[in-house]
Amino acid sequence: MRGFRLFLIALLLSVGSVGAQTRTLNVGGGATINYDATGRGPTVVFIHGWSHNISVWDDQVPAFKTRFHVVRYDSRGFGRSTGFADESAEPHDLLVLLEALHVKRAFIVGHSRGGSVALRFANAYPNRVAGLVLYGAFPEGFPAPPDIGQFFGSLPSIAKQNGLDSVGKLVLANPIAWVPPGRNDVTDRYRRLWAAYNGKDLLDPHPESGRVPAVRISDLAYVKVPTLVIIGDHEAPFIAAVADTLTRRIPGAKKVVIPNAGHGAHFAQPASFNSALMDFFYDVGRNKKK
Repeated sequence: MRGFRLFLIALLLSVGSVGAQTRTLNVGGGATINYDATGRGPTVVFIHGWSHNISVWDDQVPAFKTRFHVVRYDSRGFGRSTGFADESAEPHDLLVLLEALHVKRAFIVGHSRGGSVALRFANAYPNRVAGLVLYGAFPEGFPAPPDIGQFFGSLPSIAKQNGLDSVGKLVLANPIAWVPPGRNDVTDRYRRLWAAYNGKDLLDPHPESGRVPAVRISDLAYVKVPTLVIIGDHEAPFIAAVADTLTRRIPGAKKVVIPNAGHGAHFAQPASFNSALMDFFYDVGRNKKK
């Protein structure tokens, strides 16, 4: 049965090349993207969230690379990629990356800020998306609680006046991490990710280029790709509300809640997270074949 499922998906998507690749790619606009590609099969792309880098997907690559062509990359301005953070340019960066890898269509998985990039990409380039996984993504115009907006709005000045260490302490002490009780290992993972964060978007922010428009709540009805919405059961209430809105507004979207997980479900509960993605990918393959 599993072999049949994989056969169906292979018919649906382009097949990536065998072997690991760790390379850089000039995507224009003064940015060079650091990326990693490995495995063979239908392509799945993982996009990290704010202050993170490609290492945040370390629990996904081994699970998927035997069945999929797995691509992950540092968004511009983060990790080892150059340039300035620009959520409106980053969907085009992904398009350039897919072109360079000769990938016609891919499953796109985006976490938090990366989920918003994935949503923009799916809206702008739907023919390049086999399936979309939104994990903590925000459509434009969704009303975040005032205290959250004020908290994030204060970070650039804190970084400039007191350094990134002070910002890190605030971020890791804030409920923004949404770590399940007793999961010190998850907190340690966040600390390691923060230690590798360069803070460039806080210390030297640049305005967005506006290359790819944001997706507003009213635009969600026009997202025409198979979509899975994922959250952890310890997410903040407003993140859960966003997930419900995405599920209701995007045609045919489904939602999965990962038990005993917060905003970092992919490394708090990697087996459950990976299983949810696998099931979604297989379902897309079956439905396309009908």
